[in-house]
Amino acid sequence: MTEKIAISLPDEAAEWIRTKVATGQAASVSAGIAQLIEADRRYAEWLQQEEAAFGEPLPDDPALWEEMGARLRRSPAEVRADNEDELADGNAA
Repeated sequence: MTEKIAISLPDEAAEWIRTKVATGQAASVSAGIAQLIEADRRYAEWLQQEEAAFGEPLPDDPALWEEMGARLRRSPAEVRADNEDELADGNAA
């Protein structure tokens, strides 16, 4: 079943979808919009499956990512020293 609806797009988005049609990447503006909606639906479904398997994604927090990056850049000796300190303090991770 197909339902006809009217939508308004920002000029940039309208130009983008018209370019997709002109280059043969979409059969029509309607088909291009339908492809985008289907791709978004599949992405949302995939994301749900990933969250069910692995838990929620990490927050988009630049400070958290910087901390994680700093931890990954540590040398093996630094990691061992931190682990030894935690064991000595009784805070095994």
